Amino acid sequence: MIKTIIFDLGGVLIDVDMPHCLHNIKALGVDIDALTKSPATAPASTVCEGITISGALHEYQIGKIPTEQFLAMIQKMSAPGTTRQQVLDAWNSCLQTLPKYKLDFVKQLRNEGYATYLLSNTNDAHWKYILETSFPEPAENYFDKCFLSQEMGMAKPDTEIYAEVLQQIGTPANECLFIDDSSANCKAAETLGTQTYNAPVHTDWREEVNKLINEK
Repeated sequence: MIKTIIFDLGGVLIDVDMPHCLHNIKALGVDIDALTKSPATAPASTVCEGITISGALHEYQIGKIPTEQFLAMIQKMSAPGTTRQQVLDAWNSCLQTLPKYKLDFVKQLRNEGYATYLLSNTNDAHWKYILETSFPEPAENYFDKCFLSQEMGMAKPDTEIYAEVLQQIGTPANECLFIDDSSANCKAAETLGTQTYNAPVHTDWREEVNKLINEK
């Protein structure tokens, strides 16, 4: 029986367009490969289905690089005259709308007695922007706890992050439903026994999630 539901953020709740973000950063004069790629043996993390990042972006996503250092680094890589605000705007340009009906659904599940959590590969700039522009109420009104890669020092699809979440929430893995738009993230969670739903991006997945909850 499903008792706990763990939501991804980007691609599941909030609509994201990472290619648009990388395009805007490239338009500043940045060599995207220099920013996102590193040796194949380097740690990497998912951003959304089909997009994995390594290098400085991964380091920022797990909190090893502070925001001001990250923005200054991109600004230095940009064309002369590029401002900090232009860099920040380009970086945040992947974040689109967070449909109210999805947040209402999370609240509904909580009211029905389910524990709800957020597990997101995110970063300080994106998280602050989302809190300021997308959540009409404090995040704790929707989630029992928000697990963020930038605070945990690890990221999906590393199984270590799922194990840490399961340990902290204290719910058996087979009683948890993990919802993510990345198939790689779902497969990693399944190795620990978690139920998963690979949510298609830009869709209303509520009916499918309700079916899974009722079936299990």
